[in-house]
Amino acid sequence: MNRDIGVTELFRTHLPEWTVPVFELVSMLGDELVVVVVLLVLAGVDAYRSFERGSGQVLSDRTAFVIAVVLGGLALTLVLKTAFGFSRPPEPLQAVPRESSGFPSGHTMAAAILWTALALWSARFTRRSRLLAAAGGIALVAVSRLALGVHYLVDVVASVLFGVGMLLLAARLTRGDPEAAFAGAAVLGTLALIVTGATTDGWLAFVGCVGAAGGWWILNRPRVRALWLSTTQ
Repeated sequence: MNRDIGVTELFRTHLPEWTVPVFELVSMLGDELVVVVVLLVLAGVDAYRSFERGSGQVLSDRTAFVIAVVLGGLALTLVLKTAFGFSRPPEPLQAVPRESSGFPSGHTMAAAILWTALALWSARFTRRSRLLAAAGGIALVAVSRLALGVHYLVDVVASVLFGVGMLLLAARLTRGDPEAAFAGAAVLGTLALIVTGATTDGWLAFVGCVGAAGGWWILNRPRVRALWLSTTQ
């Protein structure tokens, strides 16, 4: 499959080299480690607010659902990259050498899943402002991957479609139920482990998805909820 339509080469030909570290920094908006940190902060803030309210639930259903679909989305990204196995642009175009598969763009898809999920299911600001901010962040990540020469335009566009499509499908199938979302994430994590042949990335996806699903199940046991409630009184 020829995904080269000349956009990546255009970026690499005309952008000065001093922009490379700038685009590397922008790409961090879709870095898996950053995504996980954002989820941890989200969970921590939500748990603190639950404690302050005296709620018997450690995490709200909305926060748990976001965590589940984002983790499942990361696993799906790995499944797709492994299944397609398409190469990246040639080394002379790459400002930062990368050897893994190039389709879809992992950074772009992760950014699409995380920031769109936060925009759709956050209660802060207006829905329109959240969606505009998410779209801007996703676009920056997509452009940064082209500017760094590690993806083609087809890769980043498909990544956004995959990411947003996955979120909409998950919302429709689970109806916002975090238990169902975590079950789906566990399935995707297991699939990632199988498809990758139990690579390190596959194990990380499996442990992250299944571990988070198990953690949600434990947090919702009656004894655990009763213990949490007693600490908030």
